[in-house]
Amino acid sequence: MQILNILTVLALVVMSFALIVAVQVLYASTEDSGRSNRLILIGGAAWVALVLVNWGMSLLVV
Repeated sequence: MQILNILTVLALVVMSFALIVAVQVLYASTEDSGRSNRLILIGGAAWVALVLVNWGMSLLVV
């Protein structure tokens, strides 16, 4: 169970770094802003889901 907790933390860290880069790139691009905003929204929702999964895993491990 502890390994699953470590994996969820790792996924959260990787997703955080990916969003740090992706949000800047998507806002700086001159492409379709609706598509960029949708990708940022999906990434933010995935990040929130990972935070909740990480919280649930931490409750199970402790």
